[in-house]
Amino acid sequence: MTKMTRALILCAAALALWPAQASEKLAALEPGNGGLGIAYSIAFWGVPFGHTNFDAKFAGDSYRTTSHFETSGVVSAFWGATIDASSSGEYSAQAVKPSVYDSFYRRSAEKKERVKVTYGPSGIPVTEADPPYNTTKYPVTDAQKKDGLDPLSAVSFIMLGVKSDAARPCGTVAPVFDGRRRYNIEFTYLRDEPVNIAGVYAGKAHLCQMRYNQIAGFKPKILKEGRAFPPIFGWFADIPGPGAPNGHYVVALKVWASTGWGTVAATLTQLKVGGGGKG
Repeated sequence: MTKMTRALILCAAALALWPAQASEKLAALEPGNGGLGIAYSIAFWGVPFGHTNFDAKFAGDSYRTTSHFETSGVVSAFWGATIDASSSGEYSAQAVKPSVYDSFYRRSAEKKERVKVTYGPSGIPVTEADPPYNTTKYPVTDAQKKDGLDPLSAVSFIMLGVKSDAARPCGTVAPVFDGRRRYNIEFTYLRDEPVNIAGVYAGKAHLCQMRYNQIAGFKPKILKEGRAFPPIFGWFADIPGPGAPNGHYVVALKVWASTGWGTVAATLTQLKVGGGGKG
């Protein structure tokens, strides 16, 4: 993957949104279900190059999430990709504890990768990859793995506001282990601003800066490039939701980064909130 391609998908990576044509999946989220469905359009220089969605169900102490990511337009000419993933586990107001993460990435009939991460009683995740990859050349320690959440559980972690409070409404850090790499999404609250996304949201949003901090499992070249990534910014809103342990979800309305080639942005296009779940 080229440096430019990594920059193009930076916003999605920062949110751990590896997930779509949202209408079908959002329609499945009925009001009786605790959870929410969200969908984003991803664009470069204002030109859409992909779409992604995230569908989360919360019931009692358990959660299950599914996601779909797909490139489109010009980007598909040099990086046509589809990624489907799911994750499940338990949650509370203080923590998210994943049990299984399953991801399927494909670029063509020949270029496919399946990654499954299972969390046992020890809390140390075990990775199964097909085709297998070498995890010893750029190792991640057991302690580093244990501190991370799979990408979809990390999205739930952010949306449930596990690390958010009045002073830090976007949270602080979302720790991620994707089966191969360990990184943090680090948040800094800047200020509140009025935001209007036509047909989706109008009101106050928290402007936060995000840093994609690579920790382990990366090639030295990628680590070097990662340190040069531009700042990432996002508008986040508190969306009331009976299924959320804190009474609301923290939803990204828009996330963007200005690169040397232009601005990459992921913008919310659909939002549906369900009731029930954990009160």
